[in-house]
Amino acid sequence: MGSLIEGGSAVLADDADDGPRTRSGRVDGTSAATRALRSLVGVFLVTWAFRISGFITFASWSALPIVVLGLAGLLVIAAAWLPDSVLSNRRQHQIGWAALAAVIAALAVWSYFQVYIAPDYGTDEIAFDQYAAQLALHGIDPYLRSMAPAFPLFHVSPNGYTFQLNGQPVTALSYPALAFLAYLPLLAAGVTTQAAVWVQIFTWALGAVILYAVLPRSVAPLAGVLASIDVYVGYAVGGVTDSLFVPLLIGAAAGWDRFVSGRGPSAWRGPVCMGLAMAVKQTPWLVFPFVVAGIVVESRRANGTRRALRDGSRYAGIALAAFAVPNLPYAAQAPGAWLRGILTPIAAHTVPAGQGLISLSLSLMVGGGSLLAYDVAAIVLFTVLLACFVTMYPALKPTAFLLPSIALFFADRSFGSYLVMLIPPALAAAATTSRLRGIRASRGWRWVAAGGLCATVTSVAVALMSPSPLSVSVESVRTTGQLATVEQVTLSVTNNTGGDVQPAFTVENGTTLTAFWQRENGPAVLGPHQQARYTIVAPSYFAMPSIQNGFQVLAFTSDPASVSRTTTYLASTWRVTLQPDTISQTIALGQQITIRATIVNRLDQPVRDADVPVYLGQVIYAQQGLRYSQAYINNGLEGQTPVRALTNAAGVATFTIRSPVGGSDPVYFEANLVNPNYYYPYGYSPILTVRFGS
Repeated sequence: MGSLIEGGSAVLADDADDGPRTRSGRVDGTSAATRALRSLVGVFLVTWAFRISGFITFASWSALPIVVLGLAGLLVIAAAWLPDSVLSNRRQHQIGWAALAAVIAALAVWSYFQVYIAPDYGTDEIAFDQYAAQLALHGIDPYLRSMAPAFPLFHVSPNGYTFQLNGQPVTALSYPALAFLAYLPLLAAGVTTQAAVWVQIFTWALGAVILYAVLPRSVAPLAGVLASIDVYVGYAVGGVTDSLFVPLLIGAAAGWDRFVSGRGPSAWRGPVCMGLAMAVKQTPWLVFPFVVAGIVVESRRANGTRRALRDGSRYAGIALAAFAVPNLPYAAQAPGAWLRGILTPIAAHTVPAGQGLISLSLSLMVGGGSLLAYDVAAIVLFTVLLACFVTMYPALKPTAFLLPSIALFFADRSFGSYLVMLIPPALAAAATTSRLRGIRASRGWRWVAAGGLCATVTSVAVALMSPSPLSVSVESVRTTGQLATVEQVTLSVTNNTGGDVQPAFTVENGTTLTAFWQRENGPAVLGPHQQARYTIVAPSYFAMPSIQNGFQVLAFTSDPASVSRTTTYLASTWRVTLQPDTISQTIALGQQITIRATIVNRLDQPVRDADVPVYLGQVIYAQQGLRYSQAYINNGLEGQTPVRALTNAAGVATFTIRSPVGGSDPVYFEANLVNPNYYYPYGYSPILTVRFGS
């Protein structure tokens, strides 16, 4: 299939062998790629039914949308492959609208369950924005207030805070005014519970609707696909506020190049949407120069340099005016506070995080000595991409809204939202702008590309080769026993630099940085080339990593801005399984049963190691609380727990159990191992329930 896009309109040009053949052998008019996209929307409708089915015991009425979505998904798939003589392209497009409506309805139902089951806000940004909106509703300038009260007000976990390098959370409003003004209508209507989340869900659904409307019919089903992808719906419900600017940026992206030839209010749609998107968050700021540059280049080749500069200035002026409308009251009232607020993400010295290049320094022994070098690399690449965009125009014209994400990939904060939230508007831009014919790239584009590549490689190499200032290793850990978390870590830390450093410690669990841990022992300032032992403790349960997964300790310093890390610490490498794993019948009093505890690795392969101690414990989880049971394990005393047994050559420990008494409550048996160096329990088996009685 080929797509010819001229004058902002898309014309489908199907290759002769694209479509399915009819009985007469004639090739059907609709391309296989378009039919596949329509089918994919049907697949996602079925998966929406699966998602919602997990809540059917929570709300029995959910069975209705489950059945409707599942059947609708299958029908959409079937309809996608019917020949044009049965369902015309126009009718298929209408079915696509219905499928998108079903996706949005499914999103609403699924979001309801997410909100109802977990009503706490997941991030500080959404809590700050709703709190700021509540202040603004009462005539208070939120840029002049601390956002710290939002933490307890919306029950934000400390793991959802944004921390500075010194371990202190950011408590200033960090976004332009439309980020919180968008919530005012719902708050003014008296809706306060999860108001921000519902606005996020609405704007994400609105973005999908706008995307479907502006895309050519051949690729319009992409809107339903994007609206269903886990990462997007997770962000919308989970407290990532980027979905607020998505519909605005899609509006700015659709046919953005028509601004050069457009006149009147209709031509203002693009720059006004761009300005309002910039008034929500800082990410659209990076798209703005690409669009302005594209308009200048587009106009210059048709109308000359003077007209081109005037067109670029006109677009920029309209966009900046739209940006100023929601921000002007706060900028005029307290310009310093407003400016500090909207620049907080840039100037606050926050901890690095994300799924971009910085993950190498957070998880591997690569770089970390200069976090500034990552930002320099991102700035260099951004400049290079902008120069390439201009000199290689129109070849790079379809990527105008996506190139900033590539630059953000190299920044020290490169969250997934920075990398994926520009994709919907980028698709709208790529599919709705015209392709210029007979126009070649600038003569010097190869020099620009080569020089830019060298500059980018150099800046990235500096970031990756700057050694961390500290050498950090885990000496010991203390766990919470059966809770199976790590609550204290002892570290050996060496300062490899010639200056004083003040390390602050946190834990990376997966890709999540927990709240900063408290320093219980160790010097606050570590002198040049000094070595010290630090003991750090978790500030809360939420910051404790599970012993079943690996974790790393990260040490941040503010001067210089750097990160150092330990290697991955695996607190648990083996675990125990019990055979039998269930006992369904009641065991007679005094009757002996035999339980075999087998040590296995993470792949469930038996560990054939002899003389390894395995501990089997017993307890009764009664309705009123824990009770001691009275069973005999091996040769232990009545009710003794735990009882130790050694493994044989096959890695199996054997336990015999009998009980002299019964009762209405079963006895719960659980086996575990103990680390021979630090003596913490790990590798807990599944719980075996046994009822003793007559």
